[in-house]
Amino acid sequence: MSEDRQKYIENYDINRDKDNFFNGAFGDSNGMYEIALGGIGYFDAPASKGHHLAERGGLMKHSVYVTRRLVALTNSFNVLWPRRESPYLVGMLHDLVKCRCYRAVEGAGPSWEYVQPEYHGHGACSVAIAAELGIQLMREEIAAIMFHMGPWGVDKEYSEGEFRAAMRVFSPFIIATHTADWYAAEVDESEVQG
Repeated sequence: MSEDRQKYIENYDINRDKDNFFNGAFGDSNGMYEIALGGIGYFDAPASKGHHLAERGGLMKHSVYVTRRLVALTNSFNVLWPRRESPYLVGMLHDLVKCRCYRAVEGAGPSWEYVQPEYHGHGACSVAIAAELGIQLMREEIAAIMFHMGPWGVDKEYSEGEFRAAMRVFSPFIIATHTADWYAAEVDESEVQG
């Protein structure tokens, strides 16, 4: 890792970015949504059971990393989202289901058990939870969240036909979101965790 990259990681303030991204996503309603998300465990849930950021608060950290990457990709790829706040909403909400599908297991150290969500596919469930919270998403944002697993989600979260149909209409949004999620989990988070 380069010296510049190491300095960037050491000086990175995730809480500052979280606040900026929530303001970017929700504007004047920021406080209301932050309370609603806190009520469903958004700030306590892990990002995974045993892979990236499998720790209390891991979901929020992962979402911040994804949002940061998605905003950068939006600018560099010139992705034309339907509204300015779209990449913030998608990045911060793409894994909402993780508030419901991981439960802390008591014992030595943080440990998590998987609980089957009520909808098939964690992208679809994340969209449903956003709707329950009163967060209105545009079609492009819904597709980006539902299919953010990209080709890895085929036959696990959606059929190949569903994925191909979504890609014909929403490919810039799905590709940018999938890439941001993948890069955040595999590069940003691994560098921070050491």
